[in-house]
Amino acid sequence: MASRFRHCCAFRVLVVGLALSARPSQLSHAATQQGSGALIGRLIDHETHTPIRGASIALLGTPRGFASDSEGRFARDGLGAGNYVLQVRAIGYVRASWVLQLAEGEVHTEVFELERLPVVLDPVTVERTPGFAEERRRAFERRRAAGRGYFLTEEQIAQAGPRALGDLFRNVPGVRMQCRGSSAGCSIRMTRAPRECRPDFVVDGFPATNATSLDMPTIGIIGIEIYRTLSETPLDFLRISNQCGIVVIWTRSGPG
Repeated sequence: MASRFRHCCAFRVLVVGLALSARPSQLSHAATQQGSGALIGRLIDHETHTPIRGASIALLGTPRGFASDSEGRFARDGLGAGNYVLQVRAIGYVRASWVLQLAEGEVHTEVFELERLPVVLDPVTVERTPGFAEERRRAFERRRAAGRGYFLTEEQIAQAGPRALGDLFRNVPGVRMQCRGSSAGCSIRMTRAPRECRPDFVVDGFPATNATSLDMPTIGIIGIEIYRTLSETPLDFLRISNQCGIVVIWTRSGPG
């Protein structure tokens, strides 16, 4: 069975045992060459349980995104065994993410609930802000040029050819991998921080410490910032409870 983890506003755990029926057209037989597993899901409002249509959905570890239909349903087939990060954005709802672990040939069905934004706005025309993704990339480069922390660009990640996220930390100065027999049981420690404690994780600007698996695939990751001590960490990422440094991950499906 798949294990699911989710942090509030980003990666908070959600376990729903309701089985779903998917339309036959939602699963493509052509994709089974890549793997025999599949994800069948439905998005609903947390309070009213009404379906959420037109949500933008990304499955980190697969090449393209998709959207929920008028009944909130979505599906993706051709999935191999491993960890996947499901990211969902819908107008009027808090953005959410889940980590899913699929076994070989598993067809995983689940209902995913989204919470409404706390402020209800009058109907407006929503337009994507041009240039936000570029500004995010420029901010990444500005912090990189400042010489504080350790940075991995999209090109460096591609050149490294990692099997999973944890592979990218093995040669980072000041970072030690601590494993229990396999990469799935690994964690990272900051050797320059007090008591070699574990860092916090931030994904696309959202805290995600309790849901980030070092065994997740790196497809879609376009940049990583590693701050090994509190003094290295920029003000943008400082948290009151943070004493052990921070790992900042940027993905292609993030805001912008």
